[in-house]
Amino acid sequence: MNILKNTAAVVVLASLFSQAYAVNAYVDQFISFKDGSGNNATALGNVSGSSAFYTVGAVNPALVTGAPVAGEWASLPQAYEAVYGFSNQQATGSLGIYSVANGAHEVASIFGRLGSTASWTFIGKVTEGGGVGLGTQLASLSLVGTGLSAVNQVMVRSQGSAGGSPGFDLMGIRGTGMVAAPVPEPETYALMGLGLVALMARRRKRV
Repeated sequence: MNILKNTAAVVVLASLFSQAYAVNAYVDQFISFKDGSGNNATALGNVSGSSAFYTVGAVNPALVTGAPVAGEWASLPQAYEAVYGFSNQQATGSLGIYSVANGAHEVASIFGRLGSTASWTFIGKVTEGGGVGLGTQLASLSLVGTGLSAVNQVMVRSQGSAGGSPGFDLMGIRGTGMVAAPVPEPETYALMGLGLVALMARRRKRV
């Protein structure tokens, strides 16, 4: 009986651990896609399954979220910036940037931050192309030496406008060493509750 209880406890702990410390994860939030002047812009690119497999046109930049799909990308012309995020978790190991394998050797600068109000930190540069077909090419950038302990938002800034879909052809972003985003301690919740009670008391007093 004790063996069964211990086994159940191990299974529960393993489940919790695996949820908090996933091996890797793809960005699942599309935040913004802007031109060089900081204005919201339309992304060009390709979506597989169209009447022509490679027809450059307007695409939803959100297609970059999740696992990359062959033949699907959003192209960033020179100075354009695309921002994506991880929901309720953060990368502590590295960032993997997926681009089109047979791209025009476009270069993009990659930045990261922890929190939507933090300053952006440069992580490194990646170059697309060098492969064959419309599949994915992966470039990995370590967070070691950047001063960042973790990242939950990633910005890709293009440095060129060559190619059939002019710009850096972004297909996906993956984080490694994922950990669950910290949640407020019980004491924090208690303080929030006391603050709410005090606010309600003040309002009643005014009435």
